[in-house]
Amino acid sequence: MNLRRRTLLALVLAAGVCRPCVAADPDPSKRMVLVELYTSQGCDMCPTAEEILGKLAAQDSRIVPVAFHVDYFNTPWRDVFSDPLYSRRQATYNEVYAGPKPESYGLYYTPMLMIDGERSVNGRDPAAAVAAIRAARSKPPGVRLDVDLDLAADELSGKVKIRVTRRSARVGKAPLLVCAVLREDGVATDVPSGENAGKTLVARFPARRTEYDDVELKDDLPAAKEFAFTIDPSWKRDKLRLAVFVQDKRTAAVHQAVDLPWKPAAPATGSPAASGR
Repeated sequence: MNLRRRTLLALVLAAGVCRPCVAADPDPSKRMVLVELYTSQGCDMCPTAEEILGKLAAQDSRIVPVAFHVDYFNTPWRDVFSDPLYSRRQATYNEVYAGPKPESYGLYYTPMLMIDGERSVNGRDPAAAVAAIRAARSKPPGVRLDVDLDLAADELSGKVKIRVTRRSARVGKAPLLVCAVLREDGVATDVPSGENAGKTLVARFPARRTEYDDVELKDDLPAAKEFAFTIDPSWKRDKLRLAVFVQDKRTAAVHQAVDLPWKPAAPATGSPAASGR
């Protein structure tokens, strides 16, 4: 659905006892692909796109799915997952995107899929999404990501420690965005008004919490960031996953992503647990 035109916000891409969960590149030469869906419970075309995102994730363990619910369709129904941060993120894609985009509304619409920050496709076009994911997956990752998640004993809070190491000269010395997104999959919401009035919508991988910051890689030395997360006790912990990705702030190209569950790691038997579902 196209946005009823609004003023674009041109912002730079944003900037107890613990038990560890560890994620490292299972094979640093292989790329994980970030698949972002820009969606809204106020858009009658979005439920189809949510289903497609779920199917893509089920079919391909090397994608990292995230649904960012925008806030510009929050009348009359206010999307329970919406956040102006996600609308600003989409607006920034509209500003920096180098590929073709609709003339009248650009990339500021729902449902929209963004593949690794470089390829935008309509969220209801699974064939185009698969082709874009395949193309993104063929590229070597620009950075290596190592992620440690330390959970409190009650698993209601945790700290994520991220280490970023350059793997390709093309990453250069440009500032990078490091982002961690906590999602809860399969959340059902009864929607009483708006374009989806009377429906029960099942959200696939909606962002619950998002933290981000900038890093710069100097020479071949790794850069580190740490974020803290606190969850709502009502969230289903077995459905929570943490997505971590590194992105070029100037071009929005994603250099690598990692996906790990919100739970302590199993007892170590060798290498750190690999990311993936």
